[in-house]
Amino acid sequence: MLLKGVLLGISLSFMIGPLLFSVVEASIVRGFRAGVAVAAGIWSSDFLFIGLILWSLELFTTVTSLPGFRFWAEALGGMMLIAFGIVSFFSKPGAPKNTDQDDDESNDHPYFRLWLRGFFINLINPGTVFFWLGIVSALVAPNHWTNSQSLTFLGGMISVLIVTDTLKAWGARSIRHFLTPNHIRQIQRTIGMVLAVFGLVLLLQAVGRDSFIVNY
Repeated sequence: MLLKGVLLGISLSFMIGPLLFSVVEASIVRGFRAGVAVAAGIWSSDFLFIGLILWSLELFTTVTSLPGFRFWAEALGGMMLIAFGIVSFFSKPGAPKNTDQDDDESNDHPYFRLWLRGFFINLINPGTVFFWLGIVSALVAPNHWTNSQSLTFLGGMISVLIVTDTLKAWGARSIRHFLTPNHIRQIQRTIGMVLAVFGLVLLLQAVGRDSFIVNY
């Protein structure tokens, strides 16, 4: 169970999406601890989804099957990602120091707000709930795994994601020391635009859904 979870977690760690860009941006702009704070918010929402789905798989399946659920999930998620992208584009980064310390070690950065950002970006991403729902309904439930087996499998996945996200934050922070304030500003704007594009794609997917048009 642990090996299966680790292998699946490794494959997921290579996925590119708004979550990766959020961690990288926080690490480059604010430092390693800031990137880990965003990543911790992502892990927390993953734990929330896993717990709720394991606790009430049938209810989650029923809710996500409701007419219009995917439309509203994608529409709201898209609008929130666009908002996060706009905020990232226009926010002002701090200037990098010439020492080996992160700016975030001065305790001037609101780690809780960064945690909330990661938490809500993952929470509003409809792919997250459908992913964990698919894992549980396609692997855990049909194979009748015990609670111990399920937790070992899912724990292996989450453990790998925690390690790889931390390494991504560290790698992005390492690059930061070679960047000028102008470089950091350009990177922040680029990632802000990328997040907005992800949100726009979700929004367009929602608008184009035949199920919404038929039912409404």
